[in-house]
Amino acid sequence: MGKIKSQKLTDAYIHPTAIISPTAKIGKGTKIWAFVQIGDNAKIGKNCVVGNGAYVDRNVLVGNNVKIHNKALLYDGLIVEDNCFIGPGACFTNDKHPCFNKTRCLKGVSWRLRKGASVGANAVILPDINIGFNAVIGAGSVVTKSVASGVLVCGNPARPVKKSRRK
Repeated sequence: MGKIKSQKLTDAYIHPTAIISPTAKIGKGTKIWAFVQIGDNAKIGKNCVVGNGAYVDRNVLVGNNVKIHNKALLYDGLIVEDNCFIGPGACFTNDKHPCFNKTRCLKGVSWRLRKGASVGANAVILPDINIGFNAVIGAGSVVTKSVASGVLVCGNPARPVKKSRRK
């Protein structure tokens, strides 16, 4: 366990308890805190923060200046664009019909958290859902449909509340 010693991690802070795949790429100035796991071929941009116990699955792409708070779960298929906020305990799922003996093939499949979007604590985002630019997902929401740019959604299932004040 611990920090992988390779050139691609030399300009990032990696806590010694973090588990980082040797094929993952971590950008300059990024901070990876305690007990984080980052899977094969995941890419995390520059100046990001990945909080305690967060999980970034294989092939997940994270842009620059992204904050991923404690215990957030980002699963294969997700692309997070620049300047996003992912609150503590948020979960991005990747299988609409999970079953113990089948794994969804995600080759060529992806969905996005667009630039400037924010996801509140303990929100659940179902697979194949796109979150628009500067959209806001309220804490504890269950997002079952894509969210338009600049819209605030809350609830279970999440429904638009109003246009976000964010620009």
